[in-house]
Amino acid sequence: MWFIVAAICWNLLLPSNGQHSTPIVNIQGLGSVQGSIGHTTWTNRTIYQFKGIPYAQAPIGNLRFQPPVKRPGWTGTLDVSQPSVHCPQITDEYTNVENEDCLTLSVYSNNLDEVRPVMVYIHGGWFFIGGANDYQPNYLLESDIVLVVIQYRLGPLGFLSLLNERIPGNAGILDTIMALEWVQQYIGHFGGNANQVTVFGESAGSAAVSALLHSPLVQNRPVPLFQRAILQSGSVFAPWAMCDATVQGSMDIARRTGCTDEATVEQCLQQAPLINLLQAFENHRTETIKSNGYPSVAGTCLVVGGPSGLFPQHPKHYLGSATKNVAVMAGTTSQDGMFLLDEIAKLQPESLHTAKTSYGVMQFIRMLQEKFGQTKLDGTLEGYQIMGTFLKSEIDQAQWKNVVPGLIDICGSHGIKGPVLTDVHAISAVNPENVYLYSFDFDSERPKSDQSFPFPHKGAVDHAEDLFYLFPLTTLNDRETKMAKTMVRLWSSFATAGIPSARDVPYWPPADRLYGPYLKINEVFEQRNYYLNEFSATSDKYRTYGRGCSQCGISVMTIILLVVISMVLS
Repeated sequence: MWFIVAAICWNLLLPSNGQHSTPIVNIQGLGSVQGSIGHTTWTNRTIYQFKGIPYAQAPIGNLRFQPPVKRPGWTGTLDVSQPSVHCPQITDEYTNVENEDCLTLSVYSNNLDEVRPVMVYIHGGWFFIGGANDYQPNYLLESDIVLVVIQYRLGPLGFLSLLNERIPGNAGILDTIMALEWVQQYIGHFGGNANQVTVFGESAGSAAVSALLHSPLVQNRPVPLFQRAILQSGSVFAPWAMCDATVQGSMDIARRTGCTDEATVEQCLQQAPLINLLQAFENHRTETIKSNGYPSVAGTCLVVGGPSGLFPQHPKHYLGSATKNVAVMAGTTSQDGMFLLDEIAKLQPESLHTAKTSYGVMQFIRMLQEKFGQTKLDGTLEGYQIMGTFLKSEIDQAQWKNVVPGLIDICGSHGIKGPVLTDVHAISAVNPENVYLYSFDFDSERPKSDQSFPFPHKGAVDHAEDLFYLFPLTTLNDRETKMAKTMVRLWSSFATAGIPSARDVPYWPPADRLYGPYLKINEVFEQRNYYLNEFSATSDKYRTYGRGCSQCGISVMTIILLVVISMVLS
């Protein structure tokens, strides 16, 4: 049974009851879209699903590598009931080497008439893998929000840069900006409030959100694109987020693609077969990480300068002028460094020497500094953290299984936690009453079977495990479902009121002091005061589960004082 619901500026065709019908929305100025019906996981609420609505023209031909161009309207009714294609990428799980027309977004709402807060999700995946279809609304739509999941160009198509007009760089981030502009203009047709938008992301998606918070291209707008932001384990200040040898790396990809004439390299790259470009990028990425490290990899990071306008200068230049009047929630998982150590183990296993009976920690630390492009100051701080993370007997030689926890802490602190903390400090400086910090420490007890190194203790909470409780990525048991319901309430309450709160969760104060306070998200939620304790979280767990601490080096409090002093000096 169908009936017509009249609206002020548009008509909506809605199902009259919870039966399986086809929702149709007329987007004024664009055209009509036909979606599908879904349901939430816990209460079976109806979800109106519109998957793969185009927000920009297909970035093909002369538009490849270029900033996105707004998509004009269409005639007839566009079928957006089925999942859209991911942006081009090559992975073990998914391959798209044919369709570059991927600049779409998916909208999920359970009430097309009311005006509700909007949550816009930017997916992660190192800026070269992932897609909107991986993140379904069945948990978050238990709350009264509208969810938007956007796609953006990945890998060389989104992040290759010669710092010129033909291949300026940062196209993937410019895609997210255009998607947010689309939300501002059209989300009202889906029951969303354009004046109450929260942008959130995880890992590379979080780094993208961080970039939006600091970029003058976003800051200087008369009408803000969003009012709130959530950073989950990623920051534009992470060493893997910003490119170093931009043009050099891009030219290496060009040569591997078959574009060897510098006079025509831009035209050659725009016309190159997609599979050739993607394979050239993947070969460049893996070989460059082995040789020069993450900052030298092109096609998977943001660039400074050039005509894109995203960052005329390095993001650190804008630390004192972060987007004002934006409430921010930011945090990390307890063992965020696991995926970084795992990446090194996969791409450069000889650096880990896992089979050796004795293992030199300092050798790995020096290699890690090279991979992350660490400065001398960072190296000094690293030394203090080493002393507080490892036993004295492990600095020169140790059993591999005994130093893995400390190596995870080192990777996590410098690749994720430290950069996120930099974001929190910068935003708190201009908006101290509206910044919330957390550490996610809830152990799902799932086997970490995808890790390529042994992890010998209980309680590991890997990078991206918090997503299990916001999106239906896996089957949850009763204990995990309870956590998921609380997480959804925390995230949606922040999107609604700018203050995260949920039943059975203690008061979560803003992080208005140096390194805290912050919320420890676990089976028992706790307020903590010094976030730098999280820099040695893995080693602390290992000591709790596996060994004593009688030989431990410098205390965590000493590390905190040393870091504070070094920040003042810098």
